[in-house]
Amino acid sequence: MSEGRMKTKQNFTSYVNQIPDENFVNNDYKPKLLSGELEAARANNVCMYIASFLKDGKVYGEKTGILLITNFRLSFVSLNMDDDQSNRFLGSSDVSLSNIDRIYQYVDKKKRIISPQVKNSSKIDKIRIVCKNFKTFTFGFQLSEVGKGKYIADALVKFAFPARHNLLFLYRFKEKYYSSPMSEVVKMYNKKLDWFQELERCKATGGWRVYSKDCRVSNSSLPMHFVVPKHLSDVDYDNISKSFRNNRSAIWVWGLKDAALVRLAELNPDITNTTVENILLEHVRRCDPQKRQPRLLELYKILPSIQDVNLSYMKLRDLCTPDNDQQFMAQDGRFYSLLEKSYWLLYVSLCLKHSDIAAKLLQEGQTVVLQEINGRDMSCVISSLVQLLLDSSYRTIRGFQNLIQKEWIILGHPFSDRLGHVSTVKSTERSPLFLLFLDCTWQLLQQFPEAFEFSDVFLTTLWDSLFIPIFDTFQFNSETERYQALHAEHVVLRPVWDWEKQFDSKDLALFTNPLYQAKHALLTAPSSSSSSSSPQIPIQSALFSASRADDANGPSLLNGTGNLQLSQNNGQFLEPQCTLRDIELWQQCYFRWMPHVEIKYGGIAQCDLLNRLLLNNILKIRQNLGQSIPREIANEHMDALEQILSSMVIQTRDPDAASGASLAISSFFPFSSIMPTAQAVCSDLLIASNDINFSHDSMYETSSLND
Repeated sequence: MSEGRMKTKQNFTSYVNQIPDENFVNNDYKPKLLSGELEAARANNVCMYIASFLKDGKVYGEKTGILLITNFRLSFVSLNMDDDQSNRFLGSSDVSLSNIDRIYQYVDKKKRIISPQVKNSSKIDKIRIVCKNFKTFTFGFQLSEVGKGKYIADALVKFAFPARHNLLFLYRFKEKYYSSPMSEVVKMYNKKLDWFQELERCKATGGWRVYSKDCRVSNSSLPMHFVVPKHLSDVDYDNISKSFRNNRSAIWVWGLKDAALVRLAELNPDITNTTVENILLEHVRRCDPQKRQPRLLELYKILPSIQDVNLSYMKLRDLCTPDNDQQFMAQDGRFYSLLEKSYWLLYVSLCLKHSDIAAKLLQEGQTVVLQEINGRDMSCVISSLVQLLLDSSYRTIRGFQNLIQKEWIILGHPFSDRLGHVSTVKSTERSPLFLLFLDCTWQLLQQFPEAFEFSDVFLTTLWDSLFIPIFDTFQFNSETERYQALHAEHVVLRPVWDWEKQFDSKDLALFTNPLYQAKHALLTAPSSSSSSSSPQIPIQSALFSASRADDANGPSLLNGTGNLQLSQNNGQFLEPQCTLRDIELWQQCYFRWMPHVEIKYGGIAQCDLLNRLLLNNILKIRQNLGQSIPREIANEHMDALEQILSSMVIQTRDPDAASGASLAISSFFPFSSIMPTAQAVCSDLLIASNDINFSHDSMYETSSLND
């Protein structure tokens, strides 16, 4: 094993690293816990059921080990299990309790849901756990002591479904936090200066200003600083805001020359006269130097409700988390019919469609007002997508994080309620709208691969990070709640944007998109007569467009059917294809825990690696030809590639093979591994020789799991 790989494993704060060499399944086993982490329950000789595979002629289908429950995570420990993740807080057989959505108990082959309201059976044979990010676990207690199934189930009910927010592990993890440069570059928008700089960047200071509260209001979902019409005094703005839900009247979030993107809540239910709303829209009109009438988009009339989105998500999750092989095969023949009935892709299509409409209105110089019931849900989705379509600065990793901070965190999207961090919140308040937004962003990434600096791995990892109650970013309903937790409960705030606290450099290298063109705003989409040798088309475009067999016009600037137009603002306008037939299923996010659909030694991850290898070779060739390439750029690409390959390359199993190395990579890399064990080799030798064997043999096959 390489030195870098060993270093990664030693950095894990997972139970997996604490396994002794022998006789580890006993009560003397002491896991390494985080600061504030307490062990709540354990069971020995627990069976974890995994996908069957063949190795050395033997069939393996389950692992036996210790199951531990703490106030932070569920963890399964087994001696002969390889932990291939590099998250420093969770191993591949760990899951944070905040991620657990459903728990089922099996008694005499009968399945029943486990909840705080239902008493658990004393004869539990198995439990099945379904996570919010679609990961699943199944544990059997046939070899454990009598009653251990109920013991574990009771502990999970107590710690996985907290009744109060201050019972989350976030309030217990008091280890000191020291920020790194990676997080310090992200604008938090909790300061007046951040909003003022955004106004100046969008050249909107003529009609808008930064409003700052005198003091915090205990139940307010609004931050201390945000942007309002310039000609309104604080008193006038406050008086108007009282007529709207959550006191959310017109809030400026972004601008394109004289046009503005504004968010607005509905009038309070007891107000039937719309005079106040018309007056407010008139104030918004006055902010436009041309005094053009704003366009009001009533999102609650044209987009699904949060309840609709949650029901769709649950149907999609059930479809992607089959209980066993039999259920998977039963639904496989009608998968697309079931997917259509979930309406998830339809909702993605609708969000992209109306974001595109709003973006075009802004391009035409019209101010757009996004109105919904409380101004904190679908307006976050549409507003964020509009800015992605129009502003290329938000398509960088840093800019995308700024966008989320501004639109979702500071302006008070209720993450705790929508993600179900607290079990006592009504089910009607739950809805993974942030996942819907990430899915829409992924669709744009597929259609415009050169326009985004971040990769699909970054988006998927971001979704997973919502359920790690160590980072505060996605744990609260508002900035006010975060402030109260900081001062009343002395919570240590750690932004999730400090990715170095979770991952090593080889993992962070996968966050970047090898096809990204930082300066491609100067290019225009080629016509149908463009040739593959056109000097205007970057090499990366040709690499990606070749994967589209239906691209009859030859290499294009885009990977997909979207159009790219120059924008009057920072970068170009992305005009996506929004019809349902153009929407794809985000397989990496939804299928990565389903071994039945995993492509061994292939898939998008393999294409991504090839793109990185080719890009690295292109840089070498250009350097050899004497073309000026900044040394730091070349070194950055080389270092990233070495880091990535160090976790992929293994020694071949055939000592007589011509090549001494192959790539242990599957379609869901880096979130799952097709290799039960792997021995890495020195990646720099492979890069130097370019002698990498992409093996396509099926190393093992799946078979039915027996109950």
